[in-house]
Amino acid sequence: MSDNGEYRGTPAQRRQAQQRSDLIQAEYRADPASRPSIRLANPPALDPALIPTEDRLSLRLAEELDYARRLLDSMGDALSADVGVVMRHTVALQSIDIIGQLLGHIAAVTRSSAPDRAVDRIGMGDLKARLTRKPL
Repeated sequence: MSDNGEYRGTPAQRRQAQQRSDLIQAEYRADPASRPSIRLANPPALDPALIPTEDRLSLRLAEELDYARRLLDSMGDALSADVGVVMRHTVALQSIDIIGQLLGHIAAVTRSSAPDRAVDRIGMGDLKARLTRKPL
């Protein structure tokens, strides 16, 4: 083999190597039962928080929240490209980023078939605390 992975040898040797490779692949494809299984014996359970709700309105609201997040991200990216804007408005730009994160998390909760579990998955401590606080 060469450094770039190509087989070195005469044209006849390369042809023979290719034929051997083709034969191995043909045998593999011909007998699916002999293939090793790549399935896990005990697959991990799917987190209910990741299963979408069947409520169409909730799904559409989540889509709108995601759309608003993308618009904010795009605006933040455009504003951040100007060094002068970044120097004068750092805190405001950070707020745009935080609002985008909030919208993304709220969209995930809205879209989930298990909203309480989706809240548990939120990484923003402040938002999670507000969503799980006790009523007055």
